Amino acid sequence: MAEKKDYYELLGVQKNASTDVLKKAYRQLALQHHPDRNPGSKEAEEKFKEITEAYEVLSDPEKRKIYDQYGHAGFGPQGFDWRQDFSRVQMDFSDIFGDMFENFFSDFGRAGYGGRTSAAGRHTRGSDLEYRMSVSLKEAAAGAEKHINISRYDECPACKGTGSKTGKSERAVCSACKGRGQVVKSQGFFTLAQTCPSCKGEGRIISDPCPNCRGTGRVRTNMHRIAVKVPAGIEHGSSLRLKGQGDAGVSGGVRGDLYITIFVEKDRLFERRNSDILCEVPVTSTQAILGDEIEVPTLTGKVKMRIPSGMQTGSILRLRNQGMPRIAGYGKGDQLVKIRVVVPDRLSRQEKALYQQIKDTENPDTFPEIKKFKSNL
Repeated sequence: MAEKKDYYELLGVQKNASTDVLKKAYRQLALQHHPDRNPGSKEAEEKFKEITEAYEVLSDPEKRKIYDQYGHAGFGPQGFDWRQDFSRVQMDFSDIFGDMFENFFSDFGRAGYGGRTSAAGRHTRGSDLEYRMSVSLKEAAAGAEKHINISRYDECPACKGTGSKTGKSERAVCSACKGRGQVVKSQGFFTLAQTCPSCKGEGRIISDPCPNCRGTGRVRTNMHRIAVKVPAGIEHGSSLRLKGQGDAGVSGGVRGDLYITIFVEKDRLFERRNSDILCEVPVTSTQAILGDEIEVPTLTGKVKMRIPSGMQTGSILRLRNQGMPRIAGYGKGDQLVKIRVVVPDRLSRQEKALYQQIKDTENPDTFPEIKKFKSNL
């Protein structure tokens, strides 16, 4: 797969560009590279796809935040697919192109970048859907089963997906497009071949449409509950594919798929480093000097760990097999315990006297960092 281009560069704007600047930049580029202004030009069509994808992401505050932080990787291994979500583009520019603009993008979404639905493709596959799911680091480590609610098209229960009131699915040639599945309209310098609004691009219409679904064979379910199994060791930005959980197909077409993009939340104690986990643990100066047995948190609970004497701030100890499961391999990573030596902010009179005795007897040359510092001087 070709590497995706930077969205800001595609639109020719700065990273701090306002919404109005983004709109103006996209509008100019969209008019220039619109496929119907450049018939037969694959280069113009590809450019139009790229700038539309860029605008859809950058014009949405949440998507823009994800992109600014993680780049294309924030939308999963395949990157952002605007065919599944281009509501921002339609909302912002329907006033410029009217209904033709909206229908044009509907065609893009149904048939794949630049494709048109025709009478030859009556059994249309349902659209793929995307859902963004957040999981905690501990859920990512142990695996989890979570339930989500999605909005999708399901088979109409009244007509069993046939679109026909009687269930016979009798179809006649569409009088609006004469069976071609497309109608041509002109507006200014645009000539758009768009999906026929009467037959929805199929070229034929049902003579007795089902009143429940208006002949489409599908109805939208707003709260469809789906169980999602999150595998142990999953990484931030990974995508899970749930086959056959997308929109129902048109006229008996197969269902689309549902893609779950996983976002692993940051943890207050642990930092992930591939399959290893880093945890910073504070110890007192006397513990660091004399050594001690301390209690350390892990992803699965607390464990006892022995720290040797003479520990320095920044020293790292290793707990074997206490990290993340290796999703593409065997076993687990390790937990790296970073030692941070801390000092009290107040002392009792007795403690102060004891520390003074230590100070009077200690030799600075026994401190590696002090010795190194003096050597550098």
